[in-house]
Amino acid sequence: MMETKKLGKTNLDLTKIGFGASGFGNLYREISTRQSCAALDKIWDVGCRYFDVAPHYGAGLAERRLGLSLHKYNRDDYILSTKVGRILHPRHEQGVQMPNDFPNEAPFNRHYDYSYSGVMRSFEDSCQRLGTNRIDILLMHDIGSYTHGDQHNKQFKIAMDGGYKAMDELRSQGLVTAIGIGCNEHDVLKEAMPHTDFDCFMLAGRYTLLNQTADDGFLDECAKKNISIILAGVFNSGILASGPKVGSYYDYAPASDEIIAKVQRIYQVCEKHNVDPIAAAIQFPFRHKAITSVMLNAMKEHHLESNLKGITATIPQEFWNEIDTLTHL
Repeated sequence: MMETKKLGKTNLDLTKIGFGASGFGNLYREISTRQSCAALDKIWDVGCRYFDVAPHYGAGLAERRLGLSLHKYNRDDYILSTKVGRILHPRHEQGVQMPNDFPNEAPFNRHYDYSYSGVMRSFEDSCQRLGTNRIDILLMHDIGSYTHGDQHNKQFKIAMDGGYKAMDELRSQGLVTAIGIGCNEHDVLKEAMPHTDFDCFMLAGRYTLLNQTADDGFLDECAKKNISIILAGVFNSGILASGPKVGSYYDYAPASDEIIAKVQRIYQVCEKHNVDPIAAAIQFPFRHKAITSVMLNAMKEHHLESNLKGITATIPQEFWNEIDTLTHL
């Protein structure tokens, strides 16, 4: 098993790299259940023991496939996280495929529900889809203006008044070990901290080689309060892995000329010091003590092998010194 680090104030030890199972829900491309099981076996064989999923991924499809793939392994040998905040209702319209990033997903419609009863139902539904009687880490999914726009204040109040209470009760009952929030913006995490006793936050794309907006005192505050950060989106939607090409994606949209130019400069520094950009992207977050684990979601064998090399690659301090100069411009 790969190196582990303790999650906040809990007794959970997370592997340095976690696997994000969004691809099991057909993110961007359709796969088979056989492919998802084979991919998980390869990920298991390289020592990863932390797996994350959400009802949103494929409208429940990813949870069902992850549960099936993990079923043959001892439940005490891995850490499992999923999310609350969306309830799935059967889609009765025949032949309807909702336009989103999950082709041929399960036939369910998503409804936001951060209330006490909504979180409790979401937890129970996820346990059934995953085939487990407990969740190690339960995350409140996608609160914030990034997702809810001008409805954020309303949804945030519901989440803090009701949803958090439900999550805290599940933790007190031992059905959940750790609770937190998973989203794409750190401002809402700062907003939630004074009202809650969360163990961790899963933050996507905000402390990377390309984007360090979360390094504004927020990460230091998390370290001070022993709130662990699980970092997702280390490639910023792909551009740090694909390189500074026209058509590359950054933050879920085509990258601007400014972003492409910045990635070009990062790649030049990598070439100068003979550092693999993928390795640099994977290792960068661990430079802050608040980061406990980095989520990766590669499923193809060559991508998995590239990521594994990136975890253990030796990167000289001179490289990081020059990167720091770039990222603070």
